[in-house]
Amino acid sequence: MFTRKALLSSFGRTAALATAIGLAASRRVLVLGGPEKAELKFYGDQKSVPSSYSGFGGLGNFWHGVIPTAVGAPYVRESRSEIVELFRYFYPRAPIQQKIGQPWLYVPRRPVRPRREWARLSRQRGDNLRFLPLAVDRFEAGDGGITAFAGTETFKSRRLWIAAGVVNSPNILARSVSSGLKRDFISDHVICYAGQLHRDTQGYAPPQVERASDGFWLAFDFSQDGGALLTRRPARFDYRVLDHGIEQRAVFGLPTNSAIVRLLKASSPGLVAEGLFNKFGLFPNSAVLSVYAQVLVDDALHFPEGDTPLSAVNGSAARAVAGLSLPWQGLVKTRRPDLFIRGIHLHHSINLAALGAAGLSSDQSSVRVVDASAISQIGPEHHSFYAMASAYRLARQVSS
Repeated sequence: MFTRKALLSSFGRTAALATAIGLAASRRVLVLGGPEKAELKFYGDQKSVPSSYSGFGGLGNFWHGVIPTAVGAPYVRESRSEIVELFRYFYPRAPIQQKIGQPWLYVPRRPVRPRREWARLSRQRGDNLRFLPLAVDRFEAGDGGITAFAGTETFKSRRLWIAAGVVNSPNILARSVSSGLKRDFISDHVICYAGQLHRDTQGYAPPQVERASDGFWLAFDFSQDGGALLTRRPARFDYRVLDHGIEQRAVFGLPTNSAIVRLLKASSPGLVAEGLFNKFGLFPNSAVLSVYAQVLVDDALHFPEGDTPLSAVNGSAARAVAGLSLPWQGLVKTRRPDLFIRGIHLHHSINLAALGAAGLSSDQSSVRVVDASAISQIGPEHHSFYAMASAYRLARQVSS
């Protein structure tokens, strides 16, 4: 039996990484980083968008690393200073302070990769930070602390931080406390192509790009009702034609490495041009702009028991896309609103009322869930870095 002051059931994810960074360096932390044999699962049959990765680093091994700064969602408003601190930890040469509260996206050249960052933190913390390639099955809370069970191993700790992902975290809670902690649905963001803006139409303005040493800043817009995040991107070559190659755009939902491979093989110069803009912010000025929307979809997916794959709630995403309120009168709307990318930002897979009733959501709780499974009102912005900042804040509070 191993005993530590803090135990992270994490699969090494970005929220777990932020928790470990926030904990005092003097604390002895054991990270159960997921099974040694990793498994990548996808949403749907197309295998274009991953829904979970049961292995060290989680889906953080694949995320594109986009960081928003509008801080519009309720769950992150109290973590504004932590966003700045954590951002400076990863990107010390890119100023962020003046962007907080403003609608910008930071696109780094090097996304935060858990595997690389855990190695860096291990060098800093030495023997106080230990990793094991195991996945927590369940835990028990008692007067003597937390006991976690992983395979044939047993671990004791004062605190347990759960960041096993939107699919795995509620399953751990269901096995450990009550099946009522797991929701029947998971919420999501979907990305859709809204249409085009032309230089001679009302509302046209090229995307605003600002360079930074580690990446670039891209300004975005909110929909009129605030429920969607909107970006404008240059439409060149074949992409100047409305809806041309719209199916190809699913490549931007792929894990980063896969997306780059697809782009290198692409026969569409329009797709390549847009991909270069997405990654490096190159050539923003164009006579035609594509408009994309990231739309919040509550209860987008059924969350079944066991290993049954996630499945879409019929019509939920389509209704959210159809309800878009766009601010540009001159927009030429897409004729294919039925095409969108699901599984972008899964969240809210835990019954938060039941979590509170079980005493697992207060600052005094020795068990805390710090990933997106416990976020309900996520807003339209990318949530990953916000979730990291929230986890970092909670860890700092414990260490203060």
